[in-house]
Parts: sequence; C-alpha cells; structure tokens
Amino acid sequence: MKVRNYGDVVGRILETLRKSDHLTVWHQASSAPSYPLLCLHWTAQQKSSPLIYVSAGIHGDEPAGVACAVRLIEMLADHDKHNPFPLNEYNWLISPCDNPYGYERDIRENAAGLDLNRMFETPTQCPETAFIAESLQRKQSARVEKLNNNIIEEKVTIELALDLHEDSDSDGFYLWERRTSQCLPIGNMIVKNVAGLCAINRKPLIENHRNENGVITLLDKVTTKGWTRGRYLAEQVNTRCLILETPTQIDWETRTATHMAAIRTAVKSTL
Repeated sequence: MKVRNYGDVVGRILETLRKSDHLTVWHQASSAPSYPLLCLHWTAQQKSSPLIYVSAGIHGDEPAGVACAVRLIEMLADHDKHNPFPLNEYNWLISPCDNPYGYERDIRENAAGLDLNRMFETPTQCPETAFIAESLQRKQSARVEKLNNNIIEEKVTIELALDLHEDSDSDGFYLWERRTSQCLPIGNMIVKNVAGLCAINRKPLIENHRNENGVITLLDKVTTKGWTRGRYLAEQVNTRCLILETPTQIDWETRTATHMAAIRTAVKSTL
C-alpha cells in the first residue's frame, strides 16, 4: 500500500529546475513505469570548484534523507534567499531518491524485494543501482575541447560523498565514516555540531561495529557490511564517504534539519 507519493518529489524538483540555469537534470532513467530516476547537477560559478555527491532514499523506509536532498536542491536554486553557508559555491551531484518504489510504500526494498544497498558488487543487476553507478562513472569523466579541436577526457574528482540514511532501531544520530588511513577524520566534528539538534547514539556497538560517541570508522577496505554504496564509493570511486543515520523515532523536521546540519559541517570540514 502506498503511503507517500513519489510524484510530489519529482514535482518539487521540476519546479525548482525552472528557477536557475545552474541546476540541471544531468542524468535520467526509469526503474519502472512512473518512476523516473533523477540525478541533478548544480554548476558553481567557478566550474573548477570541488564536487560533492549527495544521495538519499536507497532504502524506501528512510524518507527524511529524501526530504533533505530535495530541500538542498531548492536551497541551491534559491541561494540568494537561503545563505547561512555558501553551498552554491561548490559543484553538486545529487541523487534525491534512489528507490521510488520503496519510498512510496515505506519499505526498505525495491519492487523485486532486493536491498539495493547490498547490490554494488555488480550494480548492473538492478536498474536502480545501475543508474547510480552510471551516474558516478559518467560524472567522473568530463569532455574538454582543446584549442586544436582535439577532445580529451579529464578526470573529475568527487571530493566528498554523503549518503543519507535513517535507523529505526537507533535512539540518536550516528554516522559511518569510510576513509583511507591517510585521510583526516571529520566525523567527530559533525557529531558535535548536530548534538544541539538531535540526541547522539553513543552505544559502544552498532551492528557489531565499534561506535565511538556517534562515529563508526571504516578504514581502507572493509568488507563486513557487504557491497554497500559506501564501499563502492570508497573502493571504486576513491572518495571519502560519510553515511549519515538519523533516528526515525524523532520528528520529521528534526531529522531533516539534522541531515542538513551534518552536510554543512562535512563540507566545511573537508573543503
């Protein structure tokens, strides 16, 4: 049974696209009839600015991440009205709802009953994960025309990836920080900044992983959670990835605001 309307998400995005030439639907496909998959791109004034990737809704029963991603798209287009932090100065790749079927029905899985966040070893086996992988691969290569009219491909680096999730079993916010051993940690700064909005989950173990005051660190190649998007981003895209988890037991607006505060802090701390 449907409990939400994915068409409302698409409608808000299409309305926002009319407000700014900097915002475009960079890539689009369909996982099923009436379920367009969208990946949006915000182009900063300085095209060489760092690129940030935000994704949400891979689990359909985690809707606050979708709400935050759509709000981020709207804030970028209306940046003159909402400017507590200049998010528009960066380039963004935003995948606002990766599992429309699950989102409408408030279930974790897609129409085939698959947990999409375990399918990234071979992402082409599902239309949703194939779309995600293709979006990332296409964005990593930008075509550049030289003066002699030769076309070359220039590597585009994703400086930071943020995957928005929720946890129905948690009594507070926490995050997974996937990074290399050489990469400076930023998870503690994010937790500190969102603590005024949301309780922090400080249980010593979460899913059999050590939790240090709201931060679970996954260094280098960690395989215990299977082929998640976070692992794919870390190993195949070679970028730092933060998986943000808000507790579904608290109200919708607080969860959405917590995600947004975490995004701002992550961008400030990284870039």
